[in-house]
Amino acid sequence: MAEVSEIIDVESIIGKFNKISIEGSPISYITRIINGEELKFVSVLMAETLLLGRYLRYFNPDIFCHCISVKGYYITNAEAKVLNYINVQCSSMLGNHEFIAGKDCIVRLEDVQEFLTFLNICYNKMESNINDQEIQFEKQFGYIRFESYVIPYFTKEGEKYLPLLFFEKSTDDLLLGAMELKNWDLAYLKFCCHIVGVYDDLYNFDFCTVIRFNNLKNYFPPDTIFEEFWPKNVFFDSSIINYSEHLHEPNFWITEYLGSSIMSQESLTANNVNQVQINHSEPNSLIKHSHSKQ
Repeated sequence: MAEVSEIIDVESIIGKFNKISIEGSPISYITRIINGEELKFVSVLMAETLLLGRYLRYFNPDIFCHCISVKGYYITNAEAKVLNYINVQCSSMLGNHEFIAGKDCIVRLEDVQEFLTFLNICYNKMESNINDQEIQFEKQFGYIRFESYVIPYFTKEGEKYLPLLFFEKSTDDLLLGAMELKNWDLAYLKFCCHIVGVYDDLYNFDFCTVIRFNNLKNYFPPDTIFEEFWPKNVFFDSSIINYSEHLHEPNFWITEYLGSSIMSQESLTANNVNQVQINHSEPNSLIKHSHSKQ
């Protein structure tokens, strides 16, 4: 999660709001009480202006449609007054924009922090165009290449995990230590799938069962070579990088308040067989090295 500094309380004539510093950029947030719990929210427009704008312009907007899910909330009249007051106090950083209830949106502060981290890491990964063995990122993800295949992974608690859906058959031993990857962790795995053009397997799921890479290696011959892999020349791919001069509409990265839905992943039944096979049943269920971007 993005670095956060000490909270500073600020009193206004119309109520109380707070400021927080995220990676050196101060931003104001307001609080809503939902089901008795105080939750922190940030204006979408303020987040875009102060924190996210550079990265939102850098990536193709399909990245946000396919990889993340951020819920937006329309503001109330009272929240509109507070946000307008904040804008005035901050020398009209948003120009003459007037916040209007039912039109402007807010998002959870923690989602803004996680989204900024996601964008920053993915941006640096794209710009470096080298694998994790050469540079260490806060979130470790990429691809494992073996035989003729390239399969994405995400590192959780120091261990690499690969999606179970890429394998036809599994054993109890392989499923030992399996876990469900979801929320922002899953976003990095979806990002890897987007880069190599696997558009269907993960995009519509809100969780993914993943297995330990170290367990998987036991089901292949000892001389099998497993390599860290990152595609070359992805910087020139317009499906990833935004080369259009057209400006994105505000709020375009907010997904759920527009009525989109997230499908539940179908349960995966393990076959109790002592071997593991690559899943060839669906055309997009496997990333073949010969078709990946070099």
